Amino acid sequence: MKFEVRFILQRLFFIGFWLATCTGFVSDLIWGNTSTSPLTTLSQLTVDVILLFLAVCTMRKTIDIIFVSSFLVIAAISGFIVNNDSIVVWLNGLRYFFPVMFLPPILRYFWATEYRHDLFVKSLDKQLYIFLWLQVPTVLFQFFMYGAGDYVGGTMGGWFSGILSFSIYYVSFYLLNKRIDRNNILRSLYQNWTLIFLLFPTFLNETKISFALIIVYFILLLPIDRKYIIRMAFLAPVVIILVAVGSFFYSSTVNESQGKLRMDAEFFEEYLDADVETMEKAAEYAEKNYDEEMFDIPRIAKLMIMPMVFSAHPGHELMGFGLSLYKHGKIVDAADFYNEYDWLIKGTSPQIMSAVLQLGIAGSIWYIAFFISLFFIRPPLYPKRNLNMQAYFLMLVLILLLYADFWSYPNFCFVMFTFLFLSWNKDEEAQQKSSVIAT
Repeated sequence: MKFEVRFILQRLFFIGFWLATCTGFVSDLIWGNTSTSPLTTLSQLTVDVILLFLAVCTMRKTIDIIFVSSFLVIAAISGFIVNNDSIVVWLNGLRYFFPVMFLPPILRYFWATEYRHDLFVKSLDKQLYIFLWLQVPTVLFQFFMYGAGDYVGGTMGGWFSGILSFSIYYVSFYLLNKRIDRNNILRSLYQNWTLIFLLFPTFLNETKISFALIIVYFILLLPIDRKYIIRMAFLAPVVIILVAVGSFFYSSTVNESQGKLRMDAEFFEEYLDADVETMEKAAEYAEKNYDEEMFDIPRIAKLMIMPMVFSAHPGHELMGFGLSLYKHGKIVDAADFYNEYDWLIKGTSPQIMSAVLQLGIAGSIWYIAFFISLFFIRPPLYPKRNLNMQAYFLMLVLILLLYADFWSYPNFCFVMFTFLFLSWNKDEEAQQKSSVIAT
């Protein structure tokens, strides 16, 4: 049998995918809902090693080398010069950015030749379909065991309900997008009803974002042309029914009385003009007087607190507070900044907050340039963009700015970056024209 490097790298990619997306559920069964179990720690380290190894083996494009090198320069200045982090703390914090740094060049390798691409996508389609079906029994088990909420993360385990919902919608959308006949939308939906059915686990947790995802899901299945309004008129009843069913499941399963501590309008009226010390005392008081597991300052409040933090620590606006704010544990200690502001960093952090706090304005500019590049750097053999898929991905990027920093999670990035690369296709018309001219 002929040895193929491509085969080894593809196998490693999918091993990383399944480790990232499935060990959480197994870990929860054995150790309960915790992010510090031995299996979780070992899985995370293994996935990081796989990503690093694959990147070293596949990173050849100049653009990838530029992005990774520039990021390392920014991270080094922030960590060593501005924040005096040790090499151990810095390297551990760098792992937080491995998915963003390494998955695009890895996927670019598989899109570099038709042979690699076709074999990769053929295997991928089968495994993504299996992934969707695995969510059904795991989500049902978690729902009956814990009730609707953050613990319902499917194979990803507890606290991954949001990432699970995004992943289900994007995987289902990709698979349906390949099979759908856009001239016979309703018939195609009927023929591929299983992909619609496999959306239902997203309504057994409390991810309200699912209502936006399902609407855009169906809107973007349609080609945007002069017949778009007519097609929407036919599709609208299907969308209304599915949203209504989803709303029924959601309202029937989520007990609002057990929701998180909310700092709503009254909170802002009282603390909007307060300083950081007052905000910290308010958060500490809430944490002591409510269930600690449920305590989480709302995202919008965190964004409003950030300017106060920088005012209290001048000189960090450009390069931030270093890489170790979100990546630390029993082995590697947290940075001093985290120890002071753990009440702010705990829970869900919007992407804007994560980028600015860790790497300041410089890191934020890097992120902007990086995500813009994803839409304009075309794989040479696959230059035609699928506008519907890329519009869906763009919506994801914009939502996460204020929703959550999911880009640090390999289980999320394995799905989403792959989804984006799958939106680049061959230009069949251009190839046919060139063939005609050649003959």
